[in-house]
Amino acid sequence: MSARLSRILRWVAAVTATVTLSTGAVTTAPAVLFTMADPAGDDHGDGSLQFPLRDDLAPGELDLRSLSARADPDGTMFEATFARPIRQPDRRAIDAGGGTLDRAASLGFYTFNIDIYIDTDRREGSGRTALLPGRVAEAARDSAWERAVSLTPRPFLAYTQLARLEARAAERELRATARRVDAADVTALHAKVTEEIKRRVFFPTRVTVAGASVRFLVPTVFLGGPAQDGWGYIVAVSGSELEERLDLRATLPLGEVAAGRLMILPIAPGRRRESFGGGREDDPLQPPLVDLIVPAGTTQEDVLKDYDIQANQPVRLSAIVPASQRSATPATQ
Repeated sequence: MSARLSRILRWVAAVTATVTLSTGAVTTAPAVLFTMADPAGDDHGDGSLQFPLRDDLAPGELDLRSLSARADPDGTMFEATFARPIRQPDRRAIDAGGGTLDRAASLGFYTFNIDIYIDTDRREGSGRTALLPGRVAEAARDSAWERAVSLTPRPFLAYTQLARLEARAAERELRATARRVDAADVTALHAKVTEEIKRRVFFPTRVTVAGASVRFLVPTVFLGGPAQDGWGYIVAVSGSELEERLDLRATLPLGEVAAGRLMILPIAPGRRRESFGGGREDDPLQPPLVDLIVPAGTTQEDVLKDYDIQANQPVRLSAIVPASQRSATPATQ
């Protein structure tokens, strides 16, 4: 072998090694931005919630253990981990038209929703306090949110349903206050509400389910950059209701506590198949939230029991700031 050929081969080998190292660096998983932990065995809401009488939803399956966030080239990749493997949809029929569960819930899960309400400015009274319809709770004033992420099995239906609920509520409010409302006014109002929802609420569609974990992407354009550990986060898990159920008469305007339901299983007295049991009689403010990450020093049960029926004051949820919780341990529940 000539000296020149030997030098060429050594150069090719060096270039190949450099490319390999560079490729490896690019594919290294991004560092975790923050992780929020939650105790085991607390998927019982305020302590009285009981699972529905069905064979595909059992205690532990909605027991959130952690929520983490990583930077992603396209935004922020959140990962939620439960105590038990996530139940994936099968091909069972779910309606008279022959629709199947796996087609309706094509993202790979169907039993839960994960709502994340994000307080990006940390200013009291700035932002919204109303949560999504049917949650029967609100954010505390010092945790009012600017952005909400709702991981739900049917994101397109959820968006459509929320837009209809809010548009109808806004239209009723307009008709109650305006001297005259014509078709153009209604069209403009619906367009405004739709744009507002797009700006403030995001339903993830890039979702990966693996074992007990689910990953979902929230794009940069929605949060304005990667999720920050200095923001406040309210994280709540609920049972998912796949069918569209609208109660337009009961829904209040955007910004108030909404009484309608958005893809969420309610809680009711007794034991049933299509709702959680353990509901109290004549108690409209008992939240159907199954699991909740609460600040250190508090318990989920106490938080979800703290409401006032006579004053029509629902549960108020406080956000957690991951940067201030790193050295704290969640309360034992």
